[in-house]
Amino acid sequence: MSELTFKRLSVESLHDFLEYFDHEAFTDNEKWAGCYCQFYLNDPSVTGSQPTTKEANRQSACDRVESGEMDGYLAYQDGRVVGWTAAGASSLFPGLPDANDKLARILCFVIHPDHRGEGVATGMLDHAIADLSARGFAAIEAAPYTAPEMQASNYRGHLSMYQKVGFEVVVDMGEFGVLVRKHLD
Repeated sequence: MSELTFKRLSVESLHDFLEYFDHEAFTDNEKWAGCYCQFYLNDPSVTGSQPTTKEANRQSACDRVESGEMDGYLAYQDGRVVGWTAAGASSLFPGLPDANDKLARILCFVIHPDHRGEGVATGMLDHAIADLSARGFAAIEAAPYTAPEMQASNYRGHLSMYQKVGFEVVVDMGEFGVLVRKHLD
């Protein structure tokens, strides 16, 4: 496997993000193909539990990137996007409690089906930790699923991946998984 490189999502990298979600991210899971990683960015008190369309989610991603209301990282291998992680300020995720200026969250990994099991998510996690720390966050939270039946669709990352880099379980959320936190130096 050649070396991974990373870019933070921006107006300049938006085209790569859209191409990835339009054509490659969910070739093995059509049900999720229209998410464009908008679910956790929506305010549940406003949007309720109604699903949004692929077109609406795509436009929302464009609008949010342009306004700075969506953040994360793209992973590249040989110039092609092979992964995405939604990561950024906790305030970007209105459905989750206790947001503050010093807390970042990592909520989603979308690894290309042909590159799963190659360490892409781990590389992205390492990059996100380093970048979020450099940006001044004091802690990072994530919410991996722990139930065995959820492992196949564990888009939040595996608990063991987080624990290997110093995240600690702080809350068991039952079916929702566990809340893990890493304090940054």
